[in-house]
Amino acid sequence: MNKRERWFNEGAPLLRQVMERIGLADRLPSDDPYYACPCCLYAFSLEAVAAQNLTIEHVPPEALDGKGMLLTCKRCNNDAGRDFDSHAQLRAEFYNMLAGKGTKRPLRAVFEAGDTRVNGVAQSTGNGWFLEGVPKQNHPAMLDAHESELRAASESGETAGIKFTVKARFSSKHADVSWVRSAYLAAFSALGWSYILQPALNPIREQIKPGSLATLPPIIGFNPSYDADLRQIMIVEKPEELSSVVVRIGHYTVFLPDPWGTQTLDQLAASISGLWDEAGKVPFNLNGKIVPWPTKPMYALDTLTP
Repeated sequence: MNKRERWFNEGAPLLRQVMERIGLADRLPSDDPYYACPCCLYAFSLEAVAAQNLTIEHVPPEALDGKGMLLTCKRCNNDAGRDFDSHAQLRAEFYNMLAGKGTKRPLRAVFEAGDTRVNGVAQSTGNGWFLEGVPKQNHPAMLDAHESELRAASESGETAGIKFTVKARFSSKHADVSWVRSAYLAAFSALGWSYILQPALNPIREQIKPGSLATLPPIIGFNPSYDADLRQIMIVEKPEELSSVVVRIGHYTVFLPDPWGTQTLDQLAASISGLWDEAGKVPFNLNGKIVPWPTKPMYALDTLTP
C-alpha cells in the first residue's frame, strides 16, 4: 500500500464520522469511503488515488523546502502552484537576494555600466553575485560595449559605476495567500476535519480558490529575524480576544479561527489589526497549547473520544 492509499484509508472513515456528527453525512455520494480535498471539499472515491486525482501536497510548497504532508486534489494542487506558490517562491528569492543570501535560481535584471544598458539575469551565490547578459534580449553591439565597460572598470578599480536592477514580478498579496494556504493545510493535518468543516474556515477556502482576488484581512505577519526552519502550531487560549490557531512557518505567522468557532475570520482580523509591529512581530504574549507539527495527517480533534 503506497502513502496516498494509506492516507486515503486513514482519512475517509474519519471524514464520514465527522460528517455524521455535524449532520452532513447525506452530502457524501454513497456509503462507500470518500476523502474530501481539504481545499475545495470535493469528495473523491478510492479510485481517485490510482487515477492520481488525489496528490501528495507539500507544506510549505516543495520549492520552499516543504515536505509531503497530506492529500489534496490534483487541480487544487496544480492551480495553487500557478496562482499563489509561484509568487511566494519568487518573493522569497527576491528577499534572499536583497539579503545577500544564496538563491536557487537567477532573476531577471538590467545591468548598467557607463552608458550601456543590458538585459540579463542575476543570481546571489551567498558570497557574491553572478551576472549574465542574455544574447536574445540584447543587440550584439550593446553586449560588446557592456563587456568593454566592465573590463575598463575592472582594470581601473572603479566599480562604483556598475549598477544592476532586479526585475522580479510577483504579487505580494498572492504570495501571502500561499502562506495562508500552507498554514490552513498544516492546521488541517494536525487537527482534522472537525476543524476545517466549521463555517469560520469558509472564507479561507474562498481565498485559496483558483482565481482568488487575494483580499485577505490582516491575519499574516512577516519577520525576517525568525528562524527559517521554524514550524509551530499553537491553539491560543489567552488573551481570549485572540482565541485562534496560530501557525508559524519560518518567517511567517498566520492567525486562523479557533477550533470552537469563537469568532469569525473578520472578527479575528479586527482583534489583531494594528497589533503587528513594523517588523511583523506579534508584540503580545500568547498562551495556549502547542500542537505537534504534523508530518502526515494526524486528525487530532477527530480522534478524540466524544
